[in-house]
Amino acid sequence: MSNGKPKSKERIRIVVDEHEKRSKVPDMLTQLGVSVDFASLKVGDYVVSYDCCVERKSARDLLNSIYDGRIFLQLREMLKNYSHAVVIVEGSIEELEIDDPMVVYGALASLISDFKVSVISTHSHMHTAYMLIALARRYLHDSNGKPVLLKKISKGNSLREQQISIVASLPGVGNRLALRLLDRFATPLNVFNAPLVELARVEGIGYARAARIKRVLECNTTSSNMRTTSLDNYTQDMLDAND
Repeated sequence: MSNGKPKSKERIRIVVDEHEKRSKVPDMLTQLGVSVDFASLKVGDYVVSYDCCVERKSARDLLNSIYDGRIFLQLREMLKNYSHAVVIVEGSIEELEIDDPMVVYGALASLISDFKVSVISTHSHMHTAYMLIALARRYLHDSNGKPVLLKKISKGNSLREQQISIVASLPGVGNRLALRLLDRFATPLNVFNAPLVELARVEGIGYARAARIKRVLECNTTSSNMRTTSLDNYTQDMLDAND
């Protein structure tokens, strides 16, 4: 067992997303004696059991997915379909040039505390393969040998995704803040109708961004008599209206 290969009686099987063929992880899993099946997964990169799905990200991809909010959307979809979701971060975050490391670690803390997701760091594709085998072995033991079966996952342009896309298109919002706004106001219509002060109270929005949002939503750009007030004058008007 020193080479990491699973015992033959364990018959470990891991389902791998087609896009992961470009990584070195599937080949390493095969070398370690795992039965690898490729499929077009709707969520996640690896399915190690009926109840556990794994998303693998390089340190660079993790950083990009935090900035554009993609990681939060991906994990929401994973948790809709699997009891356990795991994020494997491959590589060193320290090697990335980040102005504020707390942006990354704050997001990881959110994944752990808010989403109840397990976050695991590995040094290389080899150690990622070892971690996947360890997870698959654990779940195989806990499920008394129940095979890995793909769930029927309906993914497409769901109503929730459409709502997120609509709200994310507002100035300075994006996917992550769109989720916060929808959590606070429930629907895009409620977001659009929310008073400036209420928008500003949402974490990450603030006064200036809320003012830009309201200006885009309420400014009449087709009228020949459109006011060309400055942002400061506009936001003051909004504050006066809410007094």
